[in-house]
Amino acid sequence: MHPWLALLVISATLAAPAAASSPVAPQVLREPSPLVRGEEFSRRLLSPLSAADIHRFLQASGRRLAPEDFVPGVDAVDLYVPAKAPPGGYGLLVFIPPADDFPLPRDWHAALEKRGLVVAMPRKAGNDADVIGRRIPLALHAHHHASANLAIDPERVYVGGFSGGARLAQRIAIAWPDVFRGSLQFAGSVVVGENLLPPPPRDLLDLARQRSRFVLVSGSLDLPNRRNDAEARARLESLCFAGVRGFGPPRLDHWVPDGRAFAKALDQLEAPVPAEGHDACAGMLDAEVAQALDAVEGQLARGDAAGARNALTQLDDRFGGLAAPRSLELARRIMAALPEKAD
Repeated sequence: MHPWLALLVISATLAAPAAASSPVAPQVLREPSPLVRGEEFSRRLLSPLSAADIHRFLQASGRRLAPEDFVPGVDAVDLYVPAKAPPGGYGLLVFIPPADDFPLPRDWHAALEKRGLVVAMPRKAGNDADVIGRRIPLALHAHHHASANLAIDPERVYVGGFSGGARLAQRIAIAWPDVFRGSLQFAGSVVVGENLLPPPPRDLLDLARQRSRFVLVSGSLDLPNRRNDAEARARLESLCFAGVRGFGPPRLDHWVPDGRAFAKALDQLEAPVPAEGHDACAGMLDAEVAQALDAVEGQLARGDAAGARNALTQLDDRFGGLAAPRSLELARRIMAALPEKAD
């Protein structure tokens, strides 16, 4: 059984001081996001082999991998709307908190007003909620609510978060690059190809690599997340993501930055992605993936189906959609070559 079958919920612990209260308007969610739909929803979040494994498992048991049923008027989003909309419409930052009691810091308001940036923060989407069933859908519902009720510029739509919410924001930005132009991550990041975050299908990956911005900001005193940010940035760059940025605000531990550093992070989030070098990087990476697939095929040809299966699972985790559809065909051949289990 693939690890995704054993782990579909990600949790984290949070210990942080309380933020100042802020004037936000809580609004109930009246309709679901059209992005939260069946197989397309899971295709964006799972590796090709994981998606195939889970589909077979759930089909055999008569179940499905799906978000919680949406009930109009039950869930809510905290909405911060600047006083004046820019000529092209508001920007939008869907911000995922790590806990339910996370008010928007007051010293962020000036930067939000200056940029005409709306913040939509879903309620009851903290680290203790189910990732696939609730947290990701709520973020997408919050995006839909803001977009349906405000004049939003689709070129300035982002997702962000703090701590566990930041890690989730990175997952969403990679899975929906056609919706979100990047992620703003405070004290939280994920190494793509590990931690159940495979690269997405190639069509989405190519889009994310060319135009998505990933801004990783962890305080100079938050050493564990500083180290993880460095690994996450290096992996994104090795996968040819061109818009990876970040910095470490001085004297900041595991918490969100002040208004000045927040404005600097927004500047990086809205800066264009460099265009040069992408094709050469992508070509070298494709050659690396092809070589890894050749090695798995060689194991299978030598009669080591079990070893080929293990190697292909690791390759699927590491390269995800970059290895498909060849990885799926290899998986079918490996399964046919494995001895049948005795009853």
